[in-house]
Amino acid sequence: MIEFKTDSGARVKVWAPSPAAVEANTRAQINEMGRLRFVHHHIAIMPDVHIGKGAVIGSVFPAKDAVVPNIVGVDIGCGMSAYDTGVTKTQFAESIAAQDMDPRSFWQLWDMETMRDVPTGFKSHKTRQDWDGFGTRLRAKGLRPLLAEKAHYQLGTLGGGNHFVEAQVDERDHVWFMTHSGSRHTGLRIANYYNDAAEKLLARTKTPYPRHLAYLPKSHDLFHNYMHDMAWAVSFALENRWRMLERAVDNFRALADMDSTPPGRVRRDGINIHHNFARVERHFGEQVVVHRKGATSATDGEIGIIPGSMGTNSYIVRGKGSADSFASCSHGAGRVMSRTQAKKTIRQEDFERSLAHTFTRASRGYVDEAPQSYKDVDEVVRRQSDLVDAVHILKPIITLKGDSKARDD
Repeated sequence: MIEFKTDSGARVKVWAPSPAAVEANTRAQINEMGRLRFVHHHIAIMPDVHIGKGAVIGSVFPAKDAVVPNIVGVDIGCGMSAYDTGVTKTQFAESIAAQDMDPRSFWQLWDMETMRDVPTGFKSHKTRQDWDGFGTRLRAKGLRPLLAEKAHYQLGTLGGGNHFVEAQVDERDHVWFMTHSGSRHTGLRIANYYNDAAEKLLARTKTPYPRHLAYLPKSHDLFHNYMHDMAWAVSFALENRWRMLERAVDNFRALADMDSTPPGRVRRDGINIHHNFARVERHFGEQVVVHRKGATSATDGEIGIIPGSMGTNSYIVRGKGSADSFASCSHGAGRVMSRTQAKKTIRQEDFERSLAHTFTRASRGYVDEAPQSYKDVDEVVRRQSDLVDAVHILKPIITLKGDSKARDD
């Protein structure tokens, strides 16, 4: 971990080997974040850091009496879920062999069944989905119709971009399933609504603010309205992941002709965490609003997930509650090239080669998600050994993704 100060004097702690390891455009964005006058103590930057929209992805920003919608980002509540089936690869192989199936045929069938049950990209369910959370009223009156028009149909859907459903195997040969997704269109609209409201509020009061980082002061009702509606989006995203994870596990057990998972077992024993959110926490002697954009909570003993890219390892980790990181860790590997650059430079044969050890289809529709466009997740995890301990290493079997132009977290 290294330390430096922004141009405005804000302290920054970065889990990187040197300042040169942080790209210039990312450093510039950190400088903008440091201009916010209400930074509490310091800004923490995770080892998967890269440039984002409004604020860097892989940042933990503690604020005194204010919230910045663009630091949370547009995919509110985006996060990871994972479940250990307890089924070993040997048990799985014996079960499908009894059905005269080989692994490739099985996973292709699982892919087809799960794609049928979990709409991807811009697709939604054709019928309304029920959930107790739909009884909550958003504080933003203009967005309330979205719950009936969009959210009811998008619950349990994947989206595109870097979102995925993946089957994996750990070092004990246990088969796992993992999902990555967020609050879909409603979360995006909540984020944009409150960012616009923050810009208008600061314009009316002639309050200057850093580029793209309009904020809502705690003294204003908009602060409390945003925190309420953001919390709803986080809950929606949590439920969204549970439903996809359950479908992935159920399809696995049904197709492998194994006993079905008992109702509620995935939710009871699974892991479900988010990495785009803000909440009030106590750090360095004060209650502050901790924004995590592309960072996850890693309190002492807390179990989390650090996924790699498709085709590479993912990690189940246990938090150490580091004060320096505001009890946080990275949310993944982190990009090393933009989506545009990846599409231009990654050749199809190289993409296929990077997935050859899996059953994943190397579609040009998501070549921007190829392993080559991400950092080495093993190195990213090593750089935060003071923040988390690795509990399990998961190797990919097959990754399900949606072809789309969905934006980043």
